[in-house]
Amino acid sequence: MLEQGEFADYTESFPTPRVTQDALPYWGAVKEGRLLFQRCPACRGAIFPPRSICPMCEAGATPAWEESKGAGSIYSYSVVHRPPSAVWRARSPYTIGLVRLDEDWFLFTEIEGKPEDMAVDKRVQVAFPEREVPLPVFRLVSGDAAR
Repeated sequence: MLEQGEFADYTESFPTPRVTQDALPYWGAVKEGRLLFQRCPACRGAIFPPRSICPMCEAGATPAWEESKGAGSIYSYSVVHRPPSAVWRARSPYTIGLVRLDEDWFLFTEIEGKPEDMAVDKRVQVAFPEREVPLPVFRLVSGDAAR
């Protein structure tokens, strides 16, 4: 894992996240196979990426961490046929996109499954596959039903 302020070089490996001070609890949970997000105690808005104050209200409240159930639906996606590096070339074609979590926050992520099975509003569930860099990905839910 990168230290705060370092940049990733992912030409030969999976990208290593650039960790900010606000995001340290998030990345610690990812290493444990858990997905966290923040919620403002004043306006109750879900916050991601992590912040030290709520960007949605003027209360100045410190967001609290909550564990996500990891369930959501595809909001938008793109199938990548020309990957940016060798490590991704071996996985091509693969899908990336925005997942809207049931707690009302969004995560840009890899979505595992056949490209032809992808569709907006399809249900997905978080997974933490074994990789050199721990990253949450989402998998299509069998027999999915839109929320």
